[in-house]
Amino acid sequence: MSNPDQNQMKQECQNQRECMEMLQLIVDGEASPEQKEHFLVHHLEECMPCYKNYHLEVAIRQLLKNKCTGQAPQELIDSIKAKVISNLAP
Repeated sequence: MSNPDQNQMKQECQNQRECMEMLQLIVDGEASPEQKEHFLVHHLEECMPCYKNYHLEVAIRQLLKNKCTGQAPQELIDSIKAKVISNLAP
């Protein structure tokens, strides 16, 4: 993924909920190679909110991975995901 020209990027995402769901699939390793390529290579190049959300999600996960001695409980992961998605709802 390249570093896009942020001045040329959309400042609002028209598909915020779908993009957040795709982002979760990607960082969870559940997206198909085609889905991952389309989102990371094409969509993130055009959409500033998704670009920021992706990098934030990756940074949070990396921080948690570094700070936690084991895996976070699945209930906590699911709860956080649900809250993030519900906050995106219009």
